[in-house]
Amino acid sequence: MVGKLDTPRVGIQVLVVKKGKVLIGRDDKKGKDVYGVPAGHWESNETLKEGAIREVKEESGIICNKLKLISVYDFFRKDKGVRYVSIGYVAQYVGGQLKNNLEEKRLDWSWVNPKKALKFNLYPAGRVLVEKFLSLPEKFTFH
Repeated sequence: MVGKLDTPRVGIQVLVVKKGKVLIGRDDKKGKDVYGVPAGHWESNETLKEGAIREVKEESGIICNKLKLISVYDFFRKDKGVRYVSIGYVAQYVGGQLKNNLEEKRLDWSWVNPKKALKFNLYPAGRVLVEKFLSLPEKFTFH
């Protein structure tokens, strides 16, 4: 029997790095005490990198650049009943002030050591991105 084909949605995640620390914040849309990195949906009128930069700015107030692709992760979001392909970037902090996004329920942004970030209740896609970042060579730099 042929059923309805559900096309996965494309999500973008960004691990912003500032002086060796990474940006994480609470994501109240995903549950109580769930944390994550800036993330969202890729929109058809932009490149993946443009979408990543937009999501970081919208959710946290931070400006980033020098994005490098480090992760592609697929998963099923039970709460939405949707499959996602999540494109994960690491990016360099450029500027901006941390701010809460009340509409998106993205709150309490802070810069933390990436190993300490793994001690938070990170949303699985964000956890994969942090783990991938930590597996990169120690001499990883932005060029």
